[in-house]
Amino acid sequence: MDEATFLDEVAWRGGLGDAASARRIVEVVLAAFAEALVLDEARALAHALPAPLAAWVLAGPHAGNLAEDALYRRVADREGTLIGFAIEHSRLVLGVLGDRLPETTRVRLRRHLGPELAALLAPRAPLPAPPAHLRKPPEPALGEGHTLATGRPGSQKPVSEAAPERAHAESVVRAENPHEDTKLSSSRGLTQERERETLAEGEPGPLRPVSEKGR
Repeated sequence: MDEATFLDEVAWRGGLGDAASARRIVEVVLAAFAEALVLDEARALAHALPAPLAAWVLAGPHAGNLAEDALYRRVADREGTLIGFAIEHSRLVLGVLGDRLPETTRVRLRRHLGPELAALLAPRAPLPAPPAHLRKPPEPALGEGHTLATGRPGSQKPVSEAAPERAHAESVVRAENPHEDTKLSSSRGLTQERERETLAEGEPGPLRPVSEKGR
């Protein structure tokens, strides 16, 4: 256990804004809690803590007869805060402490403390498993997924195995006889030729002679 990790855990669990706030709360709570221990128990606790935290525990006094409500009142007085905040801060710091203490030290302290204070050092219970229908499906094995993290390089169908269409549906490339209507070898002629309206096949004069106009 190191000081920075302990303070970071307190700040994270308590939603505190910075490490300085966490440090002040930890100092007050540990010093008040140490007053519930006899000197030997305080030394055992200090031995399991990094130097800055151990100093607050050893500062004393160590009366060994502090009740839970008395602990909260001392924390409230030293923080200059309401009793509700003192209760919250005490349970926060001692909860982190209980999670990080060696099992032998935690058992020794809990044996000496009353049941209420001993309960504050109990490790947090693991969260229960979610119902089966809410559980996340297992991650696919590497190379079997469809994400950047689980997929394998390359595509499922390599370009070398693909058989793309050579052209779109209306392309002349797909026609058996492209430009059939306009090629000299197979064409039936342009529109003017099919309608017999070319100069070669036309008759002189207009379709309606001038002599017939006005009738």
